[in-house]
Amino acid sequence: MEGKKRLHFGVLFSHVDNQNQYQIWNGIVEYAEAMDIHLTAYVSAYVNNDNFTSNLETCFETICNNKSLDGLILLSGFIIHSVDHKKFNAYVAKIPAELPVVSVSLAIPGTTSVLVDNISGMYAAVDHLIKNHGKKHIAFVKGPDGHGEAEDRLEGYKRALEANGLPFDPRYVFPGQFSQWCGSSAVSEMFDNRGLTVGAVANSNDQNAIGVLNELKARNILVPTTVSVTGFDDDPAAEVYIPSLSTVRQDFYEIGHVSAKVLHSKINGNPTDEVNFVAPIFITRQSCGCIVKENPDEGDTDSLHAYILHNFSRLFQREMNPHEIESLAADLIDKVKASPFRKDVFLNSFNEILFAYNHLDRDLNLWDDAITSLSAGIERFPDEIESPHSLLSALISATALVHDIKRKKEITGEVELNGMRVHLRRVTSSLVLIFDINSLTEALTKSLPALSLHTALIGLYKDPIKKDAENADRAIETLIGFDGDRKFSMKHNAWNPILFSDYSTIDHFDFERERRTLLFFPLFFDDEEMGVIILPFNPQILVDAYELLRVSVSTAVKGAELVSKIQTLSITDELTGLLNRRGFFQFAYSRLLHLKRSTMSVPIVMFMDMDGLKTINDTYGHNEGDNAIMTFARILREALREEDIIGRVGGDEFVVLSSVKAEEQGDHVVRRIRAKFEEYNAQGLHPYDVACSIGCIALEEATKECFSAAMLNADNVLYEEKMRKKKLGLSRR
Repeated sequence: MEGKKRLHFGVLFSHVDNQNQYQIWNGIVEYAEAMDIHLTAYVSAYVNNDNFTSNLETCFETICNNKSLDGLILLSGFIIHSVDHKKFNAYVAKIPAELPVVSVSLAIPGTTSVLVDNISGMYAAVDHLIKNHGKKHIAFVKGPDGHGEAEDRLEGYKRALEANGLPFDPRYVFPGQFSQWCGSSAVSEMFDNRGLTVGAVANSNDQNAIGVLNELKARNILVPTTVSVTGFDDDPAAEVYIPSLSTVRQDFYEIGHVSAKVLHSKINGNPTDEVNFVAPIFITRQSCGCIVKENPDEGDTDSLHAYILHNFSRLFQREMNPHEIESLAADLIDKVKASPFRKDVFLNSFNEILFAYNHLDRDLNLWDDAITSLSAGIERFPDEIESPHSLLSALISATALVHDIKRKKEITGEVELNGMRVHLRRVTSSLVLIFDINSLTEALTKSLPALSLHTALIGLYKDPIKKDAENADRAIETLIGFDGDRKFSMKHNAWNPILFSDYSTIDHFDFERERRTLLFFPLFFDDEEMGVIILPFNPQILVDAYELLRVSVSTAVKGAELVSKIQTLSITDELTGLLNRRGFFQFAYSRLLHLKRSTMSVPIVMFMDMDGLKTINDTYGHNEGDNAIMTFARILREALREEDIIGRVGGDEFVVLSSVKAEEQGDHVVRRIRAKFEEYNAQGLHPYDVACSIGCIALEEATKECFSAAMLNADNVLYEEKMRKKKLGLSRR
């Protein structure tokens, strides 16, 4: 509704390039786009990074402080793989009570959850092994103990045995952690240590199952001839593995869609079930002993039209609206039932349908199942077809058309991906060669739009945070980046940090300008956390591009930090921390350019010598002399303003560039400095006074020439004061 604030959902991931989580994310994105909702995904782990706890803590801390979020989706079942339950629950407990939360793949007491019906899914797999393949001795490889989904899958295994009159034997249950290694270890344990007779192995996930398949192959045990194997999840590797893996397919896209819909309902104050189940489907493939793909769902149909419409509605429900599906089915059935049937007319029409479908970038893989449905419909309702044999021949040619356009699309997509990879390599290669924060902003502004990324916000901490540091301060001090045409380069004082968790605190960042889908990543280099980066989500770019960009930006930030430290060392006096001669002149010339543009300030130069440093060294030693110099520098800092430039330009020589509103006020500054030294000496902390002689000169103009002349004049004034003190015997105590 016009004028109404968009809702903003947060989503907490573990790995952005995990296929299952990515499908859930796509389901959430699709719902958010349809409902005009902002999204920010917080990515709490990375490939080849064992610093998961710190990443997770950063994301939770940001979420808990975020005043712009209206709701949160936790991919809890995936996050829990990498962090123990107690720590995860402690993080969840910190989420503000007023923030609606939906947990995915893990039931959290008191929190709305969206779960796969794991019990029925595993039941279907084990029941299939028993009824369709006559298996009686069925082993089971578990998931992590205490993991909700893993426990439910074990329960489904037990119920299927019980329903088929088979006893549950705990010797046939093996520990697992959702990994190939666990599957391999289970096979070794069942044959080498327990000596079991096994006809099938049901696994709590596909990674376990692939480990089982690998170990069985290594032992020359044939699958499915000797041992049948099933998995759970339908990972991308399941269908292409040899033999292809029979598995329980979780509809991760639907899980994401449902989780967003349930959260939206909670925010709107509508009643929601505490647990919302999404039904899985058991997919039969070669590893269980099934070779032929199952027939399409017949449904309650009594005609070819009803049969095709039923199956097309099931197949294309995500790709087309009901009206489009009905029109597609009617068009094809008209051609199928044409009298006389003409193969060329049918194929021309089918080809046009395919091109129109592909033009909208829809899933062409569904057409294999669509043609299977057409074939099954012809077999079921042959009386409605004039020439069923000619039509079946035409469907074979139609299959070839589908495969041809899929092949062309794959080639085109690969060319586009190769172009994107080349550009991504150029971008990442250029970023790691940057050693300056301002240059990093420019590089991102120029290069990321070519990847269709039109926003990049980088927030840097004042100091990097070491791994496992307690009570880490993650306040953002520096913000760089761009958003469309606007560039950001801000540095905030420590007392006024940018709270990156709430976009409204970022000056001139128009979060509401358009609907946003953003990815939030902590920036890590080795064992140091340096800040965060926010990038827009673009489904057209490679998902691993985000990880490459994160690594490259982290490297660039670390490089800039190291160069900054080197530069600081080159312009800083090691003993006092003040600027050395080179640093003083570098900063002084920069300040003069600023003062030159101001008519409200008069620059002044003060030359100073410590009084009696030689006597302190001769009497108490050089270590005490160094202590006196450090004390002198500290008192000088306290007496002057933060914007005043102070340098140590010799052993006991110091110089200051300051500014006053009127020339005569320079004496006020000198008196303030002297008073500060007198105040310190009154404490009697040393057997000597820490004191100085000062020469102060105002510049006629804020130029290098006047500055050089003033330095010389201030030195002369200083010399005159030292001579006067010497005559009076005041230069040492």
